[in-house]
Amino acid sequence: MLGTPGESVLARLDRWLDQVLYHASAVVLVVIALAVMYTVVARYFFSASPIWSEEAPRVLFLWLCYLGVAVATRRGHNLRVTFIVDRFPPRLRALTDVVMDVLVIVMLAVLFYFNWRIVVFASGTKMIATGWSNAVGFLPLSVGCAFMLLYQVMHLVRRLRRLRDSGGGKA
Repeated sequence: MLGTPGESVLARLDRWLDQVLYHASAVVLVVIALAVMYTVVARYFFSASPIWSEEAPRVLFLWLCYLGVAVATRRGHNLRVTFIVDRFPPRLRALTDVVMDVLVIVMLAVLFYFNWRIVVFASGTKMIATGWSNAVGFLPLSVGCAFMLLYQVMHLVRRLRRLRDSGGGKA
């Protein structure tokens, strides 16, 4: 994990975590594809559908979604509708972006808090087909929220620094 000269340890760690999440998402996608293909072949050619054929891909898909959305948040690739905000003066646009970042952080914190309670509650029960803890189906949202929260705070800090450094102009 060599960085560029002068790159901070936190910047290298951030880049490393981004790559881990990105590649983990890719691996989960491949596993889902293989599981579904195996299920289709087993069902249509051998009339023997595996018992886990519905549960496992569903849980893996949740992991794929929330790891992927964390990567998108880190890279700033989430959708935004800026038709109106783009017409604001630079200072108002920057302040609007800060307010939106704060609202997203609050929303993610609330989602994490309430979903974590569900994870804890579900951890005492098991899925019928796979025998996995039911928490595995709810955990991706908490993990995704935690990463999105981290990345959204990082976006907010960078935006506030740019706002401060520019004297209140475009952030």
